[in-house]
Amino acid sequence: MLRTRPVGKYNLQVCTNVSCLLRGADDIFEHCKTKLGIGNKESTPDGLFHLEEVECIGACSWAPALMMNYEFHENLTPAKIDELIDGLKKKEEQ
Repeated sequence: MLRTRPVGKYNLQVCTNVSCLLRGADDIFEHCKTKLGIGNKESTPDGLFHLEEVECIGACSWAPALMMNYEFHENLTPAKIDELIDGLKKKEEQ
């Protein structure tokens, strides 16, 4: 829980605990890694995104889920991940 390096502006924490895992969180996490081109506990070179796999964010009823900074995103699909990340990139370009 202690960070020794800065994280990206948008910290994407993908839950991979039991409820999320049973509903495809491993695929969601892999999609995030591919989409961002980074691994677990890594940040994008531009410092915009940080990705990490976490045990539980308390969103079992809406699995699979992730928390971006302090905002929950639930019932995730690869398309929803693309929409979220692309929307944030577009926001930063403006």
